[in-house]
Amino acid sequence: MAKRYRPVDRDQVFLLPPSMMDWLPADHLVWFVIDAVGELDTAAFHARARLGGVGRRGYDPEMLLTLLVYAMAHGVRSSRQIERLCHTDVAFRVICASDVPDHTVLARFRQDHETALADLLTATLLLAARLGMVRLGVVAFDGTKIAGNAARDANRSEQGLRRLAEQYLADTAATDAAEDTEFGGDERGDELPPRLRDRSGRAARIRQALAEAEKAGAAERARRDAAEQAGADYERNLADPDLSVFGPPPKTADPVAAARARWQRERARIQRRADAWHERAARTRAAGNQPHGRPPLPADQHCRVKTAKAAYDAAAVDAGTGAAEDPTTTDTPGPRVNLTDPDSRLLKTRNGWLQGYNCQTAVSEDQFFLHAQATQDANDVQQFEPTRTAITDLAAHLTAHTGRTDLTIGVMIGDAGYDSINNLTCHGPDRLIAGTTSRQLGDHATTNPATGQPPEHATIRQAMNHRLRTTAGRNLYKRRSPLVEAPNSWLKDRRGLRQFLRRGLTATNSELRFAAAVTNLLRIHTLTTE
Repeated sequence: MAKRYRPVDRDQVFLLPPSMMDWLPADHLVWFVIDAVGELDTAAFHARARLGGVGRRGYDPEMLLTLLVYAMAHGVRSSRQIERLCHTDVAFRVICASDVPDHTVLARFRQDHETALADLLTATLLLAARLGMVRLGVVAFDGTKIAGNAARDANRSEQGLRRLAEQYLADTAATDAAEDTEFGGDERGDELPPRLRDRSGRAARIRQALAEAEKAGAAERARRDAAEQAGADYERNLADPDLSVFGPPPKTADPVAAARARWQRERARIQRRADAWHERAARTRAAGNQPHGRPPLPADQHCRVKTAKAAYDAAAVDAGTGAAEDPTTTDTPGPRVNLTDPDSRLLKTRNGWLQGYNCQTAVSEDQFFLHAQATQDANDVQQFEPTRTAITDLAAHLTAHTGRTDLTIGVMIGDAGYDSINNLTCHGPDRLIAGTTSRQLGDHATTNPATGQPPEHATIRQAMNHRLRTTAGRNLYKRRSPLVEAPNSWLKDRRGLRQFLRRGLTATNSELRFAAAVTNLLRIHTLTTE
């Protein structure tokens, strides 16, 4: 054992080697990021730069982009934190060559080039495809909800926004009147009180939120009219005993009327069966024979009729109680818009309600992000066609620029959130979309396995369920979860994208696609170093 510790000499003249190339080992991630950014098409970032004039020279856009990529790779997204790391972290100092940019430079660069940052996702896929990566035999897609930079308490209804706008205008008018009285009509006071200064763009956000509320209100009224029509159609179909009605009633249907119609429908059906039996028995006796079986019970004594009658009685008793309000609603009904980020939406998740965006992602067989898009939809069912279109266009783009012939989409796999007749029947690549949860799907495949082709007269949904119950279909669907949910978790856990930093659909979409592009670059690094 040594007699003393290693010396700590902070007055040493050369703490680091003279060349930056010797500061970090050759296999450090920073060298890969610098080389990878150099291979990408960065013409869009240089297009905004103005050279050839006088004044202070600006920072190289490729250096700023490399900083953002390396920072995102380590889950650092704050401009101020990146600036601090450029002073203290060796890898960050290497990227900026010790010429540290201010955090405002980074923030403005991210804001000015949000479209170019979003387009990096396609650029990284093109780079990976040229290296022989990106396999499209199986493409898995899913939706994941990410919080926006807005609080749930900032949601307002259309009436609330109008009251807020009226109060703002009334306060401004009152202030103007008071200043006219104090200074005279031809003179101007110094400035408005601090609470009415609008440097934050509050009035503009109120107007934008009000416009969003009016648009959402029109959509909500159209949806409500369609729902009411669906409820009326359901009640009318129940009253017709010759029509087949399946499933629970729509939410807009009168529960008492629907229960009564179902009771009367069941009673009429049982009564018809009883009348048919008595007619056959009369013909049998007229022929000198005894009818087979026991006479049917009266319709009101049949178990199905009694069950339907009990359901009707229960609905009639509960009719006056009303349903409990959702805890997220407030004083006024109708659609609500967030005052802080009008583009964000209140979304329901397994852990409660979240103010944010429904983000659609699709990944390749080797787990490259092919598609990433922030949307405002509360569910996924309307996002299959945009996802399918984006992926097919991407496959054609990669094929045209790489010359590869194997970039053909084999099958697309999605969960039950995308289940609809339109999504099952629309044109495009082969698809495997579940109609139920993975656990129920596994139970069905175990208790009721299928083989061969589906029945001849099966519907499209029945044919898909048959395919999912086969061994090949079940094994193929099992690949969906590890393929797409793992990269989604990389976005949130490794890239730190549990909440967007910027506001607005365009800005959040740029942030999402940039995080997916960085993940693709790291995937290239992983596959090339294995």
